[in-house]
Amino acid sequence: MRKRVFAFFCVIMLHVSLWGQETRRWEQPERRITIEECQQWAMDNYPAIRQHGLLEQSREYTLSNISRVYMPEFSFSGVASWQSEKMELDLKMPDRVNVSVDLNEVAQRQDHDLPTVNVPVAIPPMTIPVSDRDRYSASLSLKQALWTGGRMKAGKEIANREVDMMHAGLDAQLYEIKDKVKQLYFGLLTIEGREKQLDRADEILDSLRVRAEVALKEGVIYETDLDVIDVERIKYKQSRVELEAKREACLNVLSTLIGRPLSKETELQVPVVEVPGENEEVKRPELNYLDRKIKRLDADLKMQNAEIMPKIGLFAMGGYGKSGLNTFDSDFKPYFIGGVMVSWNFGKLNTRGNDRKLIQVQQESVRNQRESFIFNTKMEVLMQDAEIRKLQELVKSDEEAVRLRESIWKASEVKYANGVYTISELIADVNQALIARQEKALREVELKMMVYTKRLTIGDFDL
Repeated sequence: MRKRVFAFFCVIMLHVSLWGQETRRWEQPERRITIEECQQWAMDNYPAIRQHGLLEQSREYTLSNISRVYMPEFSFSGVASWQSEKMELDLKMPDRVNVSVDLNEVAQRQDHDLPTVNVPVAIPPMTIPVSDRDRYSASLSLKQALWTGGRMKAGKEIANREVDMMHAGLDAQLYEIKDKVKQLYFGLLTIEGREKQLDRADEILDSLRVRAEVALKEGVIYETDLDVIDVERIKYKQSRVELEAKREACLNVLSTLIGRPLSKETELQVPVVEVPGENEEVKRPELNYLDRKIKRLDADLKMQNAEIMPKIGLFAMGGYGKSGLNTFDSDFKPYFIGGVMVSWNFGKLNTRGNDRKLIQVQQESVRNQRESFIFNTKMEVLMQDAEIRKLQELVKSDEEAVRLRESIWKASEVKYANGVYTISELIADVNQALIARQEKALREVELKMMVYTKRLTIGDFDL
């Protein structure tokens, strides 16, 4: 017994250990991520993504209901009624009626020509009761559709087009998440670039301070030169605190958006994107939504054609009651009736022309929206192309500016070593060189971001 308990306890501890390892693995921050991974994770984590599954369930149930139009339809009804007066048939007859009698036929003789005799007969008045005041009936009805004029096929097409349109609308909504991820991701890359420049500045200032301390011992410089260096280090330290706060905020938002833990140790890969051509086709999901909307209206046109067609079916009704099909019978009896039913509503013909024109106007309105969206998108792309060309030129000039600033910095170090430059002048030249490097790095990130933005604008990414 103890062995069994011990074995059971070991199994439980093993499951707990494995579950804990799995949980810790999930809670560990991602080590290396790409912007494409973040976008996919964000869309998978977004609550609206579950709408796709719900829409498919809705499609399934709707099509199932439409298909059941040819299933037999049963209904049960029961009636118990009482009326204030009896329904009677009052036959009023004349007091006397002359009845003609042919005596030849009575005698069955043809050899004599006997006269016709009129015999007066008295008929009393008669009243025939039709029904009692109370009536009872219980019936079961059956209707079976044979032909619906194409309504079922048109209804299924409407249901499919409606769900397809809603899927496309949801895709357009989810596409906006890509832009949110882009803003956060490139924002973090920008912060990384500035932090690297701060690291470079710390290295330079540390080197300057070491050299300044040696020079101070030799009596070449004043102690205030060290203070100038320390003040500059404090400024860079404050900038680092601000960047760390921004990084933490961006990481928290991005982590919440993608549903995965991130930390400052997480490595963000710089996207490698090519500049799209200037005449790229717009392939945004919004266009797919508008196309689906036009097809949805096409399905409405087909339903209008089906609604002017007749319906053919069978019907049957059986019941049991008092005063059934025979109104003159007041006994409880079973009854049955059945046949073929044809219905044709001609009222739809009165408004069919205007209804079709109305749908065509709606389709034309959607096409106009589609053309306007493409036009506005192309205008936006033209602005982005101009911005990309500008940034490309600035990056080239930044390279030259960095080269010149570093050359000035090296010359300033020589001047400072020879006592021609003060430490403040040297640090000013160092800062200018660092600023030139930082501007170049940030401009490169900005250029990549603008190229990526253009690709998002024209829809050059699969959802």
